[in-house]
Amino acid sequence: MISIFKTNIQSGVELNRIASHLNNLLSGASWSVDLSDCDKILRIDSSVDKIGDAVSLLTKFGFDCENLQNFYAPPVW
Repeated sequence: MISIFKTNIQSGVELNRIASHLNNLLSGASWSVDLSDCDKILRIDSSVDKIGDAVSLLTKFGFDCENLQNFYAPPVW
């Protein structure tokens, strides 16, 4: 499952503040934040649904996080 979120993370410093928490939450998943995009897109690629958890985590740290889209893709063999 790939989830796309619009955030208000503005800098690498802010991203570093939450990176270890995202790594713990999304253990076994891959994620990235595109700070060059105007919507500061957080992309999560995970085999389990972590949408609510990701939104809660960013909100807890004072960031906006809006789920824009989810893609369900079969595993690649």
